[in-house]
Amino acid sequence: MGGQFPRRSSTAASRRLRSFHRRQISRGLLFITFISTVAAVVPGQAQTQALSSASESAVVDPFLAQQSASAPATMPPLPVPQYAQPPVEPKLEEVANRVAPTAPARPIFFAAPQDGPTIANDGPVDLAAYVAPPPVPTPGSPEDYIKKLEARLGDVEGRLKKRDEADKTAAAKKASEEYPSWKITGFTQLDGCWFDQDPNSIATVGNGQDGIGFRRARFAVVGKVAEFTNYMFEFDFATAGHPSFFDVWVEQGNLPLLGTVRGGQYCQPFSVDALTGFRNLTFLERSLPFLSFVPFRRVGVMSYNSNEDQTTTWAASVFKTGGFNNAPLGDDRFATDIGDSGGYSFSSRATHLLYYDEHAGDRYLWTIGSSYDFSRLSANTAAGSNSNIPYYQARTTPEFGPIGNTETSQAFGQAFASTPIFADTGRYRADNFQIYGLETVYQAGPLGFTSEFMATLVDSSRGSVFYHGAYAQVAYRLTGEHRVFDKKTATLGKIIPYSDFFSLTKGQRGIHGWGAWEIAARWSYVDLNNPSKLNGTYLPAPQSGSTTAASNGNGAGLLQDSTVGLTWFLNTYTKVQFNWIHAMLDNQVRGNSAADLFVTRLQVDF
Repeated sequence: MGGQFPRRSSTAASRRLRSFHRRQISRGLLFITFISTVAAVVPGQAQTQALSSASESAVVDPFLAQQSASAPATMPPLPVPQYAQPPVEPKLEEVANRVAPTAPARPIFFAAPQDGPTIANDGPVDLAAYVAPPPVPTPGSPEDYIKKLEARLGDVEGRLKKRDEADKTAAAKKASEEYPSWKITGFTQLDGCWFDQDPNSIATVGNGQDGIGFRRARFAVVGKVAEFTNYMFEFDFATAGHPSFFDVWVEQGNLPLLGTVRGGQYCQPFSVDALTGFRNLTFLERSLPFLSFVPFRRVGVMSYNSNEDQTTTWAASVFKTGGFNNAPLGDDRFATDIGDSGGYSFSSRATHLLYYDEHAGDRYLWTIGSSYDFSRLSANTAAGSNSNIPYYQARTTPEFGPIGNTETSQAFGQAFASTPIFADTGRYRADNFQIYGLETVYQAGPLGFTSEFMATLVDSSRGSVFYHGAYAQVAYRLTGEHRVFDKKTATLGKIIPYSDFFSLTKGQRGIHGWGAWEIAARWSYVDLNNPSKLNGTYLPAPQSGSTTAASNGNGAGLLQDSTVGLTWFLNTYTKVQFNWIHAMLDNQVRGNSAADLFVTRLQVDF
């Protein structure tokens, strides 16, 4: 390097020079050529050395690169020598033609004033001001790769920001279009009943009539008016006369501590039997303690909530006690309570899951719970009212409800309009009553067990009166299914068959399933015996608007039911039920009697 030619090229040139030197006429030309060559090579050699010190790691020969850059545009550049190939011997004439003097590079310390910052005359020279800018990353180097990643990251962040803004706009637009939402739901229950009573049963409660009719035919609309604001409007069309109010309420959820607050007419929080929906009952009707003691649907305000993992639930409600004619118990089908004497009540329920299989869900569980209700009895003291005295009355049929409800139920001992009343305390004056309840639900796959105990303490005009009742039921799904369990409310849901009967699902035509089959048995009792201290305090019982019918407590007694049931679920929404109810009554006046009820139901819900 440094402008020197390879050794082979120097030897060849020396031979030509000696040959040329022998000629006498050429000695003058030789001297002139030598002087011209030295004048051309020396400046190029200095420039080459400067370039070599600026880039020591360069692979390309700086001398050849400089000569290639200064060569004419028409002349191709010299090829870069490869170390794997032998060097090429250039001709002396070609080298001389390619070499041209170039101006030496100006060091940075001799830069003109416009090439760098101004230097103060009275201060030291700031060499940092003349530092060259950072080198541009070489393509393919780690620095170049990091620079590209930073550029891509900035682009991704910008796109994510635009997407988030678009999502917020879309969510706001969707929310404005989503609410209010609505869904139509309902169910029908077509029941049939055949009575078989002994003579004393007919003489005591009346002659039950065989019949068929719709027990319930309900139509409901449920939905949301905001993300956490729900509503429900449900009416029943099976009641004779006109549709009746059932669940009509609105609720606000996602509240601190309170959880969800509901206002309107709804099932009061008392007993798992009461809060299990009609369409999901194991038997055609609920148990005797429920039919006798629970206020059920009333107008009020309720709050319910659960812990984070929904193993513990609680609910509390304040409501008006009386319903139609200030009746303290049973459904209020008119959703009204009129009377300025008392009538305010409190009901509550709490449950806890002792065991819940997280892997199998609600297929394996065990829960316990308790309920409490305090009700201050009401009265309408306006002129012309037939319920101007607060009273208490508990009554029940066997575990089969009346077909074709009339506006006012019939008196004890009469059976011309519906299923007879088998036990009735009669009406007597009272100020308030309290109900206590204990419950448990156990489920192990297809096997299910439920039991409850209820007791009522009435504060009558003659002192405290105590009633009680209980039930225990067991069910087994022959096809292996289990009942759905709602952890949020601690209530039992429906059975979902593994396969439908005569499935016509698209893609499964011709596949015949059994549906789901369940067998069940229940024993329940209610003790509505009245103490003798109530004699002489009974009030008239209105019948069809009349106040002449007597209510003397002759219906009081102990009623027990044993029920065996078979249910066939054709699919998730259709089922056929058969129940055999054996009712055993021990009446205070007429003694023991028995009756058998064979009842069926065809139900469809949607």
